[in-house]
Amino acid sequence: MSASKILAFAFALVLVSGSASLAARAQTAPAVALPATLVLLPYEEPGSTDPHAIAISQTLATGFADAGVGVKSIAPAVHIDAVANAAKICANNGVTGILVPEGRYEQTLKTIPLGLFLTILRYPTHVEFRLDEIGCDGVVRWTTTTTGDEAPSGVMSVGNLGGAVDAAFRTAVQAAVHARATASVASSPATSAAATSVVAIAATAAPPSTYLLLPFEQPTLGDPHAADITHSLLSQLQQRKLDIKVGTPIDHLSAISGAAALCAGNGAQAIIVPDVRIEQSSATGRSHASLRLTLLSCGGVLLSHGSAEADMGNDFIRNFGAAVVGVSERAMGPAIDQLFPPAVNK
Repeated sequence: MSASKILAFAFALVLVSGSASLAARAQTAPAVALPATLVLLPYEEPGSTDPHAIAISQTLATGFADAGVGVKSIAPAVHIDAVANAAKICANNGVTGILVPEGRYEQTLKTIPLGLFLTILRYPTHVEFRLDEIGCDGVVRWTTTTTGDEAPSGVMSVGNLGGAVDAAFRTAVQAAVHARATASVASSPATSAAATSVVAIAATAAPPSTYLLLPFEQPTLGDPHAADITHSLLSQLQQRKLDIKVGTPIDHLSAISGAAALCAGNGAQAIIVPDVRIEQSSATGRSHASLRLTLLSCGGVLLSHGSAEADMGNDFIRNFGAAVVGVSERAMGPAIDQLFPPAVNK
């Protein structure tokens, strides 16, 4: 081999070695932390028993980091409280907005006979997921709703049904993250550190006498049982002799900034904002409801909360929809009694 060829070969080895070294360093170098411009509120709320909630929050945080969107996660908070506290949260964290996730899932059962003694079990699993971005002024400035579906099946038995729920949520969450990462959203300026909370247990000269009830239904967030749950809640409120009018479906988080217009348009003196999360397991045959009722003044101030949990079922679930409504109804009475103590409702 000539001297020139030897020199060329050696030079090529140096280049290859250097490139490999750079690639190795790039793979092992820690990711650069992105400056946070938004607070990411956890999917779970305080006291949550939802077995899927923490994984949803983690998928959101990881997804935004991978998408190059700087977010800062904070401790769980009641979501509507966080919207009412938007100015304070922005000021404390030096951000220009808050991302608030909401969602629901439903897992039903279909049986397909396979001969005389075998049955194929199929569990269609559907997730609806909403991501709202709230400005520091408490106004919803961007929103998206995404879905995810899984359909695990097996002969006579199926594996981890909870895993199907997690997988469906991952699909929906990833789509929502992509939608926000590629969206153009006008930002509101960060508020000063002197910003204070508008959440208060306010004492008024006279308690409200007429109420607007927001439906459980929300635009684009599909829930085939929400109308029935709203009807049940209205009936239980009316049994307590409360003057209630049901409004049209809106994004519940917009009720803070829109409270004055909602009251004026419906002739109400206060607003009831309901929220429920349902957990169901075909393995145990049980359904669990976490229900919260929030009372808003017409100025968008949080007056009080009423919350309760309920369980039902001890056998194989066959009618998942009826169980959703039934377990929600069980939680309504205690939650209403917290929001409107019985002594007030004579």
